[in-house]
Amino acid sequence: MKLDTTPQDVAVAGNFETSAFGMEASAHAFDIIADKIYTHKVRAVIREISCNAHDAHVEAGNPDPFDVHIPTQLEPWFSVRDYGVGLSDDDVRFVFCNTFKSTKQNTNSQIGCLGLGSKSPFCLADSFTVKSWHRGVCRTYSCYRDDQRKPNVALLTELPSDAPNGIEVSLSIEDKATEFESDAIEVYRYWDYTPNINNKLVIAECQEARERYIFKGDDFGLTSSYGSMKAIMGNVAYDIPDELDQFDTDGYLRFNLGEVSFDAGRESLSLDDRTKQAIKDKFKAVKAKIAATAVDQIKEEPTAFRRAQVADQLSNGQLGRHIKVDLSEFELPKPTEPIRYFHSRWRSVDVDTSKTVPVGGNIEYYEFKPRMQTRIRSYVRDSYQLTLVVLMPRQIIECKVDPDVVKNLDDLPKVERQSYSVGSTVKTFTYNDPDRWWGKDRSYWEENELEIDGDEMVYVEINRWEPQGKKSGIDYCNRDIRETRELLKGVGIDVPVIHGLKTAYLKTKAFKTGNWIGFYDYVLREVSKIAPESRYSYEQDQYDIMKVLDENTRGCAELKDWHDLQKGSKNSTTTQLCTKVGIELKEDHKLQDFHDAFFEQYPILTMLADYEIKRNVDKIAPYIGATIYKRGSKKC
Repeated sequence: MKLDTTPQDVAVAGNFETSAFGMEASAHAFDIIADKIYTHKVRAVIREISCNAHDAHVEAGNPDPFDVHIPTQLEPWFSVRDYGVGLSDDDVRFVFCNTFKSTKQNTNSQIGCLGLGSKSPFCLADSFTVKSWHRGVCRTYSCYRDDQRKPNVALLTELPSDAPNGIEVSLSIEDKATEFESDAIEVYRYWDYTPNINNKLVIAECQEARERYIFKGDDFGLTSSYGSMKAIMGNVAYDIPDELDQFDTDGYLRFNLGEVSFDAGRESLSLDDRTKQAIKDKFKAVKAKIAATAVDQIKEEPTAFRRAQVADQLSNGQLGRHIKVDLSEFELPKPTEPIRYFHSRWRSVDVDTSKTVPVGGNIEYYEFKPRMQTRIRSYVRDSYQLTLVVLMPRQIIECKVDPDVVKNLDDLPKVERQSYSVGSTVKTFTYNDPDRWWGKDRSYWEENELEIDGDEMVYVEINRWEPQGKKSGIDYCNRDIRETRELLKGVGIDVPVIHGLKTAYLKTKAFKTGNWIGFYDYVLREVSKIAPESRYSYEQDQYDIMKVLDENTRGCAELKDWHDLQKGSKNSTTTQLCTKVGIELKEDHKLQDFHDAFFEQYPILTMLADYEIKRNVDKIAPYIGATIYKRGSKKC
């Protein structure tokens, strides 16, 4: 991105002694440049490395998305792999060893310009890995801080490769998987496209966030909600300050590269006069075309019903304040008879009539059938802020309601009078893992009939399909239940059928006299039976390195001793469950003492992450006096 550098018009008349300003290349200066300029450090690393990957694809003319690996519990590293042109050895050292030097300051087709983003991983770790595939050669580098905390770049390997050109930046991350997940959503939700991400939740949330902008033009997007506007430039979103925000709406304005200025950390706008004027001009331009854009967007819809829905969206909330145009031409025809609809209120269901078809959010349409009112009321009562519209066949035609949105009342759950005595059945909801982790709460529960036979039954209190437990991550939400079930399987504890009971049933005599046990109490009871007295306390990254060496080499006496020591490891799924249910275990430091002695003997290993060792085990094995047993890494 081209930087706006205002020409200087200062002239010095006379012969004065002058001194030029300079910067000392110290560890302190580098800390400020690579760390202190970022407030949200995880977000900064995701943003900066991803923007560099995007620029690499632009330079190479590659329209495909790049790859992103978000840390997980089992794969605790973050990486971005692009398929651009790659970097030569000299270019790697130029880019990663120098600050304020950028190869992108002469073009507005690429996002980068400051020469700082490539160093951003140092704000999270003291070392990270760079791999460059360039002209048939794959080079692996370690970027690290030395003992004086100054940055260095070391070439680890150089091998022939037929893999596509490009760069991969990776760093080991511990205990930040959740933060990376949420910040990845915050970064990529404003992009024009979504990279290839290993986390399906991030992909789904980004798509959902983009769909919230129900009114969009070439250079703006608005929701119907109150909020603050963003300035998006080069896929990066900046908050527009309140004093410049003319919409007070959750939305964005899109700027061309170079139109506005930003701070060194690329987290906020730099409010110089040029940037302020650019924002004012953009608001003025959007206001001038917003009404015409709204009408055009409505007319693009294929049916009268869809046009009415979109017109309703654009007429309400914050959008209605800005779209000052009469949209009544898109209203649906009125029926000859009033339309009946049901809607939920606090602890009740109201029935009303309307002379027009209700349109808007959270509305469902059903074709009329007699003797269905009990089923309708029960369904609406159990659904959050739902409006259920009942249409006669004639009204569907008169009002031009799309047939594909009209549902069948027979599909609503039946309402049955329940008996709770032994030998009878009771309506419950059985926990059922959906096919995907990011399913809606309702997808976790399947309606079922439970036969009361006196056996112990495990339950979770649910309200609107959400668990009401708050204990140690066992049953706080549906995903917690799913994770806990997997952990129980891993330690050989029987995974019970989990019944979802509504809050009202928990107050009945039938529940209080039944043989019920809460899911948390069940887990606590069963885990207590197998809980160890103590657990190993150690640094996880050191353990991961030892594990990789143990699995891939043979002949090192220290590794054999380590293998025997951790064979009956006290740190396992069992200890994880103990933590979840609050069972306290004593700490055993024997394994950590072994790690300290091993890494003191082989200090170079402290500069590498476990996955780096796995990829280069053939180079590491001789260093520790071992031979390769099994290759677990991929060739470059």
